[in-house]
Amino acid sequence: MRHLAFSLLFICAAPLMAQRAQPAPTMLHGPADWRFERLPIPPGFARDIPWSGYEEARFSPGMFRTGSPTYFTYALSICIDGTPEIHEKELKDFLDKYFKGLSTLVGRGKGIQPDPAVFNAEVKLRDKARLFSAKVPYIDTFTDGRQITLNLEIDVRPLPESKKTQIILLLSPQAPETDIWKKLHEVRDAAQAP
Repeated sequence: MRHLAFSLLFICAAPLMAQRAQPAPTMLHGPADWRFERLPIPPGFARDIPWSGYEEARFSPGMFRTGSPTYFTYALSICIDGTPEIHEKELKDFLDKYFKGLSTLVGRGKGIQPDPAVFNAEVKLRDKARLFSAKVPYIDTFTDGRQITLNLEIDVRPLPESKKTQIILLLSPQAPETDIWKKLHEVRDAAQAP
């Protein structure tokens, strides 16, 4: 019986392990000590996101250590097909679906059931072009299920020549005045168009 359970686990997990092979970064080439990951958009945990494309993430070295000054700090660059109008409403919809789905999926494996009402992002336009700020309540099911508030800076970059849109998100529970934001700005400034 144990062999059967192990075999079933292996058969179910094999496609997921194969998915984990990561291609080379195209938008976020560094920092080298920040872990890289690439996923499709919409991701499997938020299939109701209306955009299609892919995302690249760079996770700080202290991403999953709750006592670290870089806890839950990372950069995300999204390449979506087309050049849709993206304003506060579209970004709020994306953030609510993305973070609710992520927290719920990870929590399922740990017996944590986040309250869906928690995921209610606030998004504000910072200038007349393309820069936004946001606050996203999040249940950290990766660690201990604590509720945190993620501060975000979002840069929407339409690329009409390639019929794409790049959205760069910088995320941290740290206040925007703290030193980690200098590093996040460096990551954004070094990001390349897809």
